[in-house]
Amino acid sequence: MTARFALKWAVKAVTPPILVLGAKVLLIKLGLRRPDARPGPEQPALEEQEPEWEYASEGWRRTESDPRLSGWDVESVAETYRSKWESYVRALEGTGPLGIYHEVREGEEVRTDDVAAHNMLVTFAYVLALAVRGKERLSLLDWGGGIGHYALLAEKALPGLELDYHCKEVPQIVEVARRLGQPGRFVDDDAWRDRRYDLVMASGSLQYSEDWRATLHDLAGHAQGYLYVTRLPLALAVPSFTVIQRAYAYGYDTEYLGWVVNRDELLRCAADASLELVREFLLDAWLSAKGAPEEPTGHGGFLFRRRG
Repeated sequence: MTARFALKWAVKAVTPPILVLGAKVLLIKLGLRRPDARPGPEQPALEEQEPEWEYASEGWRRTESDPRLSGWDVESVAETYRSKWESYVRALEGTGPLGIYHEVREGEEVRTDDVAAHNMLVTFAYVLALAVRGKERLSLLDWGGGIGHYALLAEKALPGLELDYHCKEVPQIVEVARRLGQPGRFVDDDAWRDRRYDLVMASGSLQYSEDWRATLHDLAGHAQGYLYVTRLPLALAVPSFTVIQRAYAYGYDTEYLGWVVNRDELLRCAADASLELVREFLLDAWLSAKGAPEEPTGHGGFLFRRRG
């Protein structure tokens, strides 16, 4: 501290505030000091933004008290799928890598260089090749399959594959798929139960079923060959729990509940449904839900086949 600064600080420390103010006014009038800058208007406090992911301790009862939990059957989800479809189609053209994930943020193009997506899509191609082995035609049930993203991927991954594609979805998404003229059968009711399939798939969808255990049993009962469950959030250290996702950044004007499923519970449920595990898959996908009993949580994939 310099002597000049020390003296100035000492004088200020022992001088009454009224004399300091008077001295400031005198100096301003004599032109020896500029007036202090006027303080700007007080800025309102920023509202704390709700997190994209949040723990829902009350489970599905939350839907009874929170009107924002509209789920997937809303116009904005269906229209966002439609608006991004051409970008997805372009990404699958040519000989580029399969680093393609259709659920990009609003305003973004679907990329081809997403390494995590590449792992997920090439894994699907492996599952497809295994399921079609020894067959000329493959029947596929895509449970919660959007507007047919995996049907187009199957065509690109295994050229010449004769695919009998069936998709179970919510009404508004089914309407968009039909409007686009997507190949295959899209249903929003129980019509999918009229047969069994060589491959049943639930990609990023089983967790949105309130009773995921009953749904897994149901899907297993319609799998003639394989059942592939993937993009499933997994808990390793705690029992299954529910979270809310606010997916506004993706163009979905909705919020929905979903499960983070305990891995051991899933495997026990699969065994009870007469399924045996063929292969488990790693996914580079994570979520952190505010207040959750376990975070972050990863996602995984499981290929099962019916016993006997």
